[in-house]
Amino acid sequence: MNFNWNLDTIRWYQDANNYTGYFKNIASLIIPKLEGYSTLCDIGCGLGLIDMEFCKYIENITCIDINQEAIKALEKNIKDKNISNISPRLINCDDIEENWDIIFVSFFGSRNLKNFLPRCKKLIAVVNSENPTGLFPEKYRPFHKNTCLNVGENLKKDGISYDLMEASFEFGQPLVSMEDAKNFVRIHSRNNITNEELELFLSQRLIETGETQYPYFIPRMKSVGIFEIQGEL
Repeated sequence: MNFNWNLDTIRWYQDANNYTGYFKNIASLIIPKLEGYSTLCDIGCGLGLIDMEFCKYIENITCIDINQEAIKALEKNIKDKNISNISPRLINCDDIEENWDIIFVSFFGSRNLKNFLPRCKKLIAVVNSENPTGLFPEKYRPFHKNTCLNVGENLKKDGISYDLMEASFEFGQPLVSMEDAKNFVRIHSRNNITNEELELFLSQRLIETGETQYPYFIPRMKSVGIFEIQGEL
């Protein structure tokens, strides 16, 4: 899945993570699983926000993605933070030739897990669970999310054993203004949402925080499953 990263979506995603600490929370569950390993590849890394947490605990991280804007944002972030052990690469996962101790996959790459097993000692995948509420009307979602249930069934079908941990953390969207909130929902609804639907959604989901920096917030508890699978190296 090639997410539509641009200046707005990058800002919103980074703001959401900074506000909620979502990837720090997810990383806290995964970091103990990294002990004893020195190399990791994050396939479909996006902005690499979880790798900013991993890099304190593992020697070398390769981050790959096919989206140039995401890789550029990651490069800027690691430069600003003076991080030297994350290497971003603009490449398709089908074209990789290296092996790593750990391959990490989150959300968008979770349909092809068995294809990565020959290139690692361990595979860790973060997969969506069914979430009752979203950040925009579900009818406008452009693709069907892969879920823990789907992944578990497919792994069992292929005879692949796994350990599964489930968790849920806040990963809602802070917003700087009402217009920012409307633009957020419009863009994530692919600009197909009607004004009536937009106003109804915001009346039901948007809350006022009383804060200066982010006066509005769309709350969302995001549930995931963390799969741990033995690789083939």
